[in-house]
Amino acid sequence: MPPPARATRRRTRNKRMGSAASRDVRTITLISSDDERFEVPEAAASLSQVIRNAIVDNDGDGIQLPRIAGKVLAMVIEYCSKHAAAAAAVSSSGEAPNNSNEELRSFDEKFIDVDQFTLYDVLVAAYYLQIQELLDLACQEVYDRLEEKTRAESRKTLRLKDDYFVPALDDEEQWLFV
Repeated sequence: MPPPARATRRRTRNKRMGSAASRDVRTITLISSDDERFEVPEAAASLSQVIRNAIVDNDGDGIQLPRIAGKVLAMVIEYCSKHAAAAAAVSSSGEAPNNSNEELRSFDEKFIDVDQFTLYDVLVAAYYLQIQELLDLACQEVYDRLEEKTRAESRKTLRLKDDYFVPALDDEEQWLFV
């Protein structure tokens, strides 16, 4: 009779340890420009070079991201969380399953299928946070949207007035080009 009781205690202890291990995931607090706070797993936050560097200097109050609104930061966090989970699955199994790659590709396609202003906000956030994969995805989407447009349509979409931009020179700068 005593051995089964000992086994029960072990199972209980293992359950507690298992739940404690799942709570041991270190999170980083990110604060958007509109003071929204996001708790993000460190693995997901570390996809950003800027945040990775800020984690070292973080004093525990959170990492301020003054150039990124809460709505856009939530999207970036969703993207990073999905890609960090996929990378963790690959590292634990040793190789990437084909269905995982398809799921990630499908997620990326749905993720980037947003209106023009949100796309540009995501692109700027990816550039600011130095998340290369997200930046590549956003730039490719901008290219795909502009690819079949005429020059005039592209200028209108990008809100450009002219094809060429020549800054006006002050009188003091004129001598540079004489």
